[in-house]
Parts: sequence; structure tokens; C-alpha cells
Amino acid sequence: MSDNLRAVLLPSLLFLLAVPVSLHARTHRYESGTLQEKQSGTSPEQRFAVEAIAAERAVSGELYRFPNWLEAEFGKAGDKGITPFFNYWGIFQGNPVGGLTQDVAYAHEMLFGATFDMEKLFGWKGASFKISGSENSGRNLSATIGNVFNTAESYVTTTGMFYEMFYAQKLFDDFLEFRIGRMVAADQFCVLPAFGLQVSGGIDGNPTSIFLNSNFTSSPNATWGATVKINPTPVVYAATGIYQATNRLGKVAYHGLDFSIRSNDGILMFAETGWSPTFGARPADTSHDKDGKKTVVPAEAGLSGTYKFGGYFSTFPYAGFLGGSQQNTFGFYLIGQQTVWQSAKNANHNLAVWGGITYSPQYQVAQMPVMGFGGTVWQGIIPTRDQDQFLCTWMTGAFSSAYADSQGNSGNPRPTAETVFDISYIINLTSTIFIQPDIQYIIQPNGVGTTPNALVIGAQFGCNF
Repeated sequence: MSDNLRAVLLPSLLFLLAVPVSLHARTHRYESGTLQEKQSGTSPEQRFAVEAIAAERAVSGELYRFPNWLEAEFGKAGDKGITPFFNYWGIFQGNPVGGLTQDVAYAHEMLFGATFDMEKLFGWKGASFKISGSENSGRNLSATIGNVFNTAESYVTTTGMFYEMFYAQKLFDDFLEFRIGRMVAADQFCVLPAFGLQVSGGIDGNPTSIFLNSNFTSSPNATWGATVKINPTPVVYAATGIYQATNRLGKVAYHGLDFSIRSNDGILMFAETGWSPTFGARPADTSHDKDGKKTVVPAEAGLSGTYKFGGYFSTFPYAGFLGGSQQNTFGFYLIGQQTVWQSAKNANHNLAVWGGITYSPQYQVAQMPVMGFGGTVWQGIIPTRDQDQFLCTWMTGAFSSAYADSQGNSGNPRPTAETVFDISYIINLTSTIFIQPDIQYIIQPNGVGTTPNALVIGAQFGCNF
């Protein structure tokens, strides 16, 4: 098979195989380890060599295996400098209790595209180019429940969309990185590894408050932007980005193809600094006593963590809840995730805690000025399933007094705060296919006590190539 033909046919073949398999096997996204972030395309950790995949299956009991030739062909495309990807997330849920009404809903998001390694293709060291699209469909269960924290992270703009198109460059031995083109802020700012594991859209990817209070962008709605990141040490970084802020985000009629910059657009700027320490790491050590007996102390990988502080500033004019408008809005966030336990015998058995808070002081235009969240990720809770993960998640969002007054002035109940508790278990059927049973309990949907608390039961399933 020629390299060019392989690069064209492979994504199509994977699409045709992956969707029926994920529906038949009732599957879910693969997230290995404790500190891997969900990206719009597949990460290097998700693209295992065929031999590594086979070895993993032998110990983790995978329930389905793809043909070796297919995985090998997929890897060969990346070896030539063109790495196609296909991601599918589908969620089926129902609320048998509570909410405005009881209902069931299905929603899915599919992302597909390719990353071009410009060094392999043209000799441009450290350069890459990414282009992608999406197809999304389904219904929003939160619309019938009447709550603000979307129950399904896969419910997004329901149409086909042109998504990303950006150039990325690493310089000075990865000390400096920059991107420019059509992109989203969600991949680089206010994101933790644990966020990408969630079923609830209230925290999956990024906190809901950031979207409510600004023109924050996430898949599949990209705008023009540019980012710069510096890495002065292996564990410390600083990043900044500037994005087009527009009220045309998510317009179905444009299908992501409105590339214009108009006079009523504004800008959204982000700045973030991060620290990724490892506590308790120790190299292997060998010693000898006076009789020459050797003692070997094995190495310890330590407990990894990531901590981030950032903020945003926007010149876009936001309409006030009680009239008028306000520009030059801003907000802050503090988030972190830390592995607190790891088995000495198997590093895949570990426990991580995470949490954070967002704050925006402009109560006249910020619908949710304060949001707090946290949870745990326990990988390998079942000893024979060391790639599976058990998640416990909590989130609370407080509505601003101005927003509450505007609702009261319209004859509606005044909202205070909405809280969600979410429990799920990620079952990795293969290195690329998963299923994730999920239970959510929503307290005070949309912040009002007149709507009964809602119980949501469902499952997320999908695949990543």
C-alpha cells in the first residue's frame, strides 16, 4: 500500500470499524496513568506499539482485540510524518427521578483529522501542523432536567464542523513553544488530567464557569488565536494566549467556516503558570557491607502532581443581567492534581486527588462568579484490572446576585447554587476502546429549590485512534 493512499484510506477504515465495535461492545475512551490529559487528537501515550498492546492485553484481560495489521498500518502512517486520528464519545443517559421532567437522551461527538510532522515531511525541526473536523449529534438531557451543569460532555454543537487548523513550533530544545491558527483555549488553559475522564460536562475538559463568564472556546468551536509557552525547567512553565472573542461561536449555519474578524469582535487573553513536581522520587541504590554482601534498594518513581494558576481578560462587551453592558472583564482560577498513593509492586495501582476554584468578580455579567470542584481518581481498584479507573467527583457553582435578581424580576425563582455529585467507573476494553457506567445526583437544578433534585443514570462509550 502506498504511503499517500494509506494516509487517505486509514482514517475512513478506522471510522467504519470503530463505530460498530464501540456500539456492540458498549465501550469507552482510554486514559492511561494518572496524569494524561484528554486532547482533541490522540496523544503519544495512546498510540502504543503493536507489541506493547499485545503484552498489555495479556495482563489486563482485554475483551476485544483489533487485528494486528490494522494497528500496524495506523502506526506506519505516523512513521511517515502524517498521523491521522479519530475520536468518538457517545453518552446515553436518563433521569428516572427528579428534574422538570423525566426523559432519556443520547449525544455523541466525533473528532477526526491529522497531525503533520513537518520535520519528517520537510525537515522543519520541531514543527507540526494540525487540521481537524467534527460531527456531533444528539439531545441535551439537561434541557429537560433544567440544570446548568450539562450531564453529558459529548453534547456540543450538533452539526458537522470544521474544527482546528494551526501551526505549532518548538524551539531551543523545547524551551519555547508557540501555536498560531484556528484553535481553542480549552486544550491549553484551565485543564487538568482528571477533567478529561469525566462524563459530566460540568467539569469535563474545563469548568463550566469559565464558559458562562467569558468567550472561552472548546471543541468543536475554534477561533483565531496564538499561544506562547516557555519551559525554563522540566517542572515549571509559563504560558499566554490571545484568542478572537466573538458572539458567532457555535452558530450552526457557519459549520466552523466563518473565518472573518469583525469590528464588533473582541479579544480574550489568558496567562497561566504551572508546576509539575514529583515527591519522593529516589534512584536505585546499591551498597555493600563489610563482608561484601550486596544490598540493592530499588528505584522509586515518586508521586507526580500538577498545579496551575491562571487568569483571563476580555475586551468583548457582555450584556449586563440588569441592563447595560460591561467590557474589560477578568477572572482567575487555581487548580491542581496530585498522586497521593502508588503501589510499590505495580505503578498502575494508584490514587490521585484533584480540585480547584474559579472566580470572576464582575457580578453584573458573570453568571457563575464562583465555582468549586474536586474529586479522586483510583486506578487499579480491582487488582486484575490495572488500567481501569474509579472516579468520584463533586462540583458546586454559585450564581451571581445580579443574575438571580434578573430571574426574580422575570417572575422566576431566584437561583442560588447548583451542586452535582458524580460517580463512574472506566472499563478499558482495549487500549483504544472503553465503556464508563455513570451515576450523577444533581442538587437544586439551576440553583432553585422548586425543581426536584435529579438522579441521572447512564454510560459513556467510545474509542480513540
